[in-house]
Amino acid sequence: MGLLEGESWEDYLNKECYVTEDNGTTGYRGIVRDYNESFILIEDKNDYKHEVKPEYVFGTWILEDW
Repeated sequence: MGLLEGESWEDYLNKECYVTEDNGTTGYRGIVRDYNESFILIEDKNDYKHEVKPEYVFGTWILEDW
């Protein structure tokens, strides 16, 4: 995801996101729990944690623009 100017992953901690690797054809909602340079840690509705590349994580605000 391209973070907006002035944003960091810190702004998304404990907030909802959408994860998709195919431009929204499939994906899931989750909560951003942690991040580093290599991956974003996402917790899904079943409390399963996923390590996801940042380019596949979108703030749910972007869903309104699609």
